[in-house]
Amino acid sequence: MKAFFYKFFFRMVLASGIVVGILKGQEARQKWVTKKKIKYEAKRALQKRVDKDQSLVMLDDIEMSTYHS
Repeated sequence: MKAFFYKFFFRMVLASGIVVGILKGQEARQKWVTKKKIKYEAKRALQKRVDKDQSLVMLDDIEMSTYHS
């Protein structure tokens, strides 16, 4: 199921990238697709790390901002 979701997400990003490419140009398309792919892979890596180490606690945005300020 995870592999299916990843393939689906990646195809949707590429399909959306075509629209961005038509409207803003190929360079903007490449930047946009790369940004989305990196963001998704970072989330995925974090989730894998949390799954491996159950002692980590996921923090929401408010807790993250409070913790880092």
